[in-house]
Amino acid sequence: MTETAIQIQNLTKIYSTNNLKAIDSLDLAIYKGEIFGLLGPNGAGKTSLIRMLVGLLKSSSGQILFDGDELNINSSRLKHHIGYVPQEAAFWKNLTVYENLNVIGTTYNIPSKELKERINHLLEGLYLIDQKKKLASKLSGGMQRRLNLAMGMIHNPQILFLDEVFVGLDPQTRNYLYDYLRDFASKENKTIIITSHLMEIVDALSDRVGILDLGKMLAVDTPENLKNTHGKGDILELEIDKEFDEDLLNKIEKSVKDVSVEKKDQDIFIKTLNAIAKIPEILNIIEGEGLTVSDVKLTKQSLETVFISLTGKELRGD
Repeated sequence: MTETAIQIQNLTKIYSTNNLKAIDSLDLAIYKGEIFGLLGPNGAGKTSLIRMLVGLLKSSSGQILFDGDELNINSSRLKHHIGYVPQEAAFWKNLTVYENLNVIGTTYNIPSKELKERINHLLEGLYLIDQKKKLASKLSGGMQRRLNLAMGMIHNPQILFLDEVFVGLDPQTRNYLYDYLRDFASKENKTIIITSHLMEIVDALSDRVGILDLGKMLAVDTPENLKNTHGKGDILELEIDKEFDEDLLNKIEKSVKDVSVEKKDQDIFIKTLNAIAKIPEILNIIEGEGLTVSDVKLTKQSLETVFISLTGKELRGD
């Protein structure tokens, strides 16, 4: 049975200054051990939701339960339960890497021996151990991102919020952090919530994705299920070895479920959901007509396609 880390029940936030309903009767469960991607266009209510979850904003009504308990916005337990890593630099530039982690760990009242072990564990895991005596201001951009992450994880939180932490990272650093965070979630049964306007990151890293707009959750599912359910379809391009007529297109459309077929020169363009699963059936039909497919190109639908389909808007950075 999947354990719930965060249970949001009928959550509403109305700003009294302009009577804006930023969050509208929201219900959502986020599970232990999962990476949950939260997407929403500007003005969707994403920032308000995150601020309520980390205890920086009080709701107008509804509940937020952590491990089944409703935690007060001023609760010291909430402070220790949650880690938050912002997009902006959240460290002291004139302190060393080790000193930064030591200072922030001390604010959580972590015993000195445990804190030292925790710091070294994070520095080794994030490949910063050789930089421990270097000033934070002298680190590369990627290393500063990793230090930022370590700062948010120093107290070993149960729930970790990551806000645009992958911006500006080279592919190698990004892929390493993917693996590191997946291990943190699955092996330690921790919950990670990520927000990013970089769709490919949310797609690659998240176990489930929630798409929020106008204060309501429009859809929640795995990235693949969202693409298959709400996407506009993959594009399968098949290059045929010789001339063919419209009868072939009609046979494919009649035989294969939910496809749209078009001819362009010597190529067949097929638009459908989950095209990979349908390729064998399509090839059998073509080869049954005595034709040979000389090249196959597949353009997978993206999470961005789903996002635009649901919200009618593109997701851009602020």
